[in-house]
Amino acid sequence: MEKWATREEIIAVRERLEAADPRWRRPAAHAVGVIRDGRTSFTLTNRDGNHLPAVILARAVGHSSGSGSYPLSVEQLETAEAELAPAEACPDFEHPNLHHWRDLIAEVTGEGGQLVAVFVGDLADEPVDEHDRALRAALEG
Repeated sequence: MEKWATREEIIAVRERLEAADPRWRRPAAHAVGVIRDGRTSFTLTNRDGNHLPAVILARAVGHSSGSGSYPLSVEQLETAEAELAPAEACPDFEHPNLHHWRDLIAEVTGEGGQLVAVFVGDLADEPVDEHDRALRAALEG
């Protein structure tokens, strides 16, 4: 299994993935949420940073730029988790998204619910839907 043990290796992978899609624009915020009983909740949000998880998650759902919400299957999140897993070898980062994605996979598999990936292109733009609004509220809270 491939491992990215240094900060430089992680940056190189991120740059390669970002360059692979000429339409790619880093989001101002992104997260994976869970929809239950008509309500979307986020227990980990990302604002401005964590660009490698953002581009990996975006690739899983076909997102390139701007704001958008995407239904996310457990299988898609498992694929994203597997793509991000080599970064765990680098002790310079805590890898909160990787651990969170694993927790969400277990949670939704055990308790049900629908995963959703949300990207906010610019926080000054109007939310595109209720999932986007829920992410922005979580960012403020």
